[in-house]
Amino acid sequence: MAMPIYGHFLPVAPHSEKRQNVRRKLSLRASGVQDDGIGIEVQIHNISGTGLLFESDIKLAACDRIEIELPHAGGITAVVIWASGRLFGCQFEGPVSPATLSAVELKSAVAPNPERPTGVALATAREDAGAEAARAEEFQDLIDRSREQIARAAGLGIDRVRIIVEY
Repeated sequence: MAMPIYGHFLPVAPHSEKRQNVRRKLSLRASGVQDDGIGIEVQIHNISGTGLLFESDIKLAACDRIEIELPHAGGITAVVIWASGRLFGCQFEGPVSPATLSAVELKSAVAPNPERPTGVALATAREDAGAEAARAEEFQDLIDRSREQIARAAGLGIDRVRIIVEY
């Protein structure tokens, strides 16, 4: 299956920071709202200042907007960049503060998983989720490496290069 990958260069702001946003791996249940007002529950797997990866049973497609409740920040609007089964990669409409990222990490470290399957169901669920998360992480790593190569070739900071995937 062919997948076009579109990209464009964003103008470089004077004195802009040249560092890449680091993804923080975690496991945090969060709630939110779809554009149509329907409530959603998600499991966040990683987050950075510009986006997040989450898992959910909801049906979303690229360009859909959602609002996710994050500790310290409240409702944050994110746009779905890619979707693969139960996994969704999203970009925030605006940057998330370091304080919010720290609050998310802290809440993740102590938050229990309220609906935890047991026995064979737990092993199967872990294998399925692990395989999907690994594929999504490999895909995200490919995108990150491509962004780095494009930024280096163009003499730009990686924060100025965005890759949008449509399939």
